[in-house]
Amino acid sequence: MGNSLRLFGIKQSVRATGEWEIAKVTGIDLQSIFSGFLKLALLAGAALYTGLVLVSYRNDGPRVCPRIDWRDPAHSAGHWAVWLGVETLALAVRVATSIYGMLSEASAEVGDWFLSRRHDELQ
Repeated sequence: MGNSLRLFGIKQSVRATGEWEIAKVTGIDLQSIFSGFLKLALLAGAALYTGLVLVSYRNDGPRVCPRIDWRDPAHSAGHWAVWLGVETLALAVRVATSIYGMLSEASAEVGDWFLSRRHDELQ
């Protein structure tokens, strides 16, 4: 009965080992709830950022200039982050377009090869 439990800075005596287990389970449950809320907040932040980047890309195009104001560094950091996302998206679009062009050309060549081979087999 000499065991004690400190909860929110208040010293409480523990009567049985079962109470220790309850306290541990409650702590684990609170930790999992907090980590769940943290994951949800990060997901919501990522969705908001992605939306800002897509809207900026759609409205301003791939050549957006970052607005930097040294008197307001927080907004400047936000504008810079969105600008960086727009530049990354523009690069991804350019790469995807070139890859799509190469794949389309290769597909056309394979189609021509297949049709010529089929035509040779029919004759």
